[in-house]
Amino acid sequence: MARMLVVDDEKFAVDGICECNDWSTLGIEAVYTANHADAARQIMKEHRIDILVCDIEMPDEDGLSLVRWVNQHSPHTESLFLTCHSEFAYAKQAVNLGSFDYLLKPVDGEELVQAVSLMLQAVREKEESVQHHAEYRKYAELWRKQQPLLAERFWQDMLSRRQLSFGDFLERGLKDAQIELEADGRVMPILISIEEWHKPLDARDQEIMEYAVKKAAGELFLSGGAGDVIMDRSGVMFAMVYTGGAARSAGSWAEPCRKFIEVCRTYFYCQITCYIGKFVSLQEVSGLCEGLKDKERHNVKESQSVIMYVPQGSTAAPLLVPDNINVTEWSSYMLNKERDKVISLINRSVDKLEAGQIHQNQLETYHLDTLQVVYGFMHVKGMSPSQVPNFPLWASAQIRSLSQYRHWAENIVSAVMDAAFTALESNSVVQKSVQYMKENVEEDISREDVAAQVGLNPAYLSRLFKKETGQNLIDYLIETKLARARQLLDTTGMTVSAIAQQVGYSNFSHFTKMFKKQYGVNPQEYRNVTKRLD
Repeated sequence: MARMLVVDDEKFAVDGICECNDWSTLGIEAVYTANHADAARQIMKEHRIDILVCDIEMPDEDGLSLVRWVNQHSPHTESLFLTCHSEFAYAKQAVNLGSFDYLLKPVDGEELVQAVSLMLQAVREKEESVQHHAEYRKYAELWRKQQPLLAERFWQDMLSRRQLSFGDFLERGLKDAQIELEADGRVMPILISIEEWHKPLDARDQEIMEYAVKKAAGELFLSGGAGDVIMDRSGVMFAMVYTGGAARSAGSWAEPCRKFIEVCRTYFYCQITCYIGKFVSLQEVSGLCEGLKDKERHNVKESQSVIMYVPQGSTAAPLLVPDNINVTEWSSYMLNKERDKVISLINRSVDKLEAGQIHQNQLETYHLDTLQVVYGFMHVKGMSPSQVPNFPLWASAQIRSLSQYRHWAENIVSAVMDAAFTALESNSVVQKSVQYMKENVEEDISREDVAAQVGLNPAYLSRLFKKETGQNLIDYLIETKLARARQLLDTTGMTVSAIAQQVGYSNFSHFTKMFKKQYGVNPQEYRNVTKRLD
């Protein structure tokens, strides 16, 4: 329901307007009146007024001045002027003030009703517009908050090969994730490896600091360009720079990476290393990211560095490409974990087809032979299709071009090999790490020592250890040492300081602090309690 205010210094004019129509039939619940501008302002401060009918000529203050005030303090109000003069000057001022209309006095009742009806319609439309914009702003804000999550999920699926990267699957995936990138666009990944925190952080604080690093990476690497900073399913951080940054060479990203390393050291209490990729098609991103992760995995020398990705060249003799797929040979490479050799054969086979050395109609044969290799491998490894992400979709894909075959074959081979070997390799590394820590519990060993023992980058090992055990490697090492110290307190007469030295703590007070944090009492109190119990 709307409210109307009638302002005129002539009482009979006000009464005439109030009584010329049953205003409730138009949806007006109340009609207020005022004989001068100050009274009108007071009413508008106390009530929401939708329709203002105002005389232009009033002795104390004219209606034009009042409407100027209304426009500032009640912009939703529609104004209608009344005047005894038809001079153009008044009309011009009325229009300039944005009034709905102006009518000559004495006012014709039907003309006034028609004008007010139109004004009410304008009020409703304005209100709907305001609501629409409010809803738009609300959903725009929700989109702004949700989009990074959608983008991260897309890249997680893409890098783990759950997102199919051919046909309209890719276009739909990009659209659903609201990523401003075409299916034929190019992307450059930068792997951001958090190697070490310079301050002790609990799990919650570390999560907050990782988020801060992630936001800072977005501001530095993506400023003025398109892209997203994401964490893949294994917890690795990537800055994904989209096509817009392709005008810059990969080498030109070294300086921003060096700056980011310094920012992280100064403000986020951590040391990082950046591994810079190159601009590749979307179908090649997962393979490139695996290459960057492999680079990090085996980097045991360079810390707080910028490392450019250079594909490792093979020193072995070039692989011969027969006219047809050698199913036995391909299966052997896969079973021996020689993924690079299989992918090399795929690329060489496609290159040969593209060069016209093999007839085009053999594409279907290559497709079926590749499936035979994959199914044979899965049979030998005792795998079911459910163990490979989106395997039914990969296996039933319709391959219509050499480019599709290349990316399809690389992805399906990589997906089944990942499913077969990654978990086993991870478990093996973690088991070796645990065994080494237990066997050397009385040595002054560090995270770096454990990583060196298994031949991996310390940051990579820490991430892998937490993924497999749910516990930080450092925390596990401390718990192992303290458990050994407790055993020595229970079974020997060694002094507490000697036990601290025995388990690799040169700082006695630090040992005491860590022991109390773990068991609730200091070492001597623990020994006294256990003796009384005995």
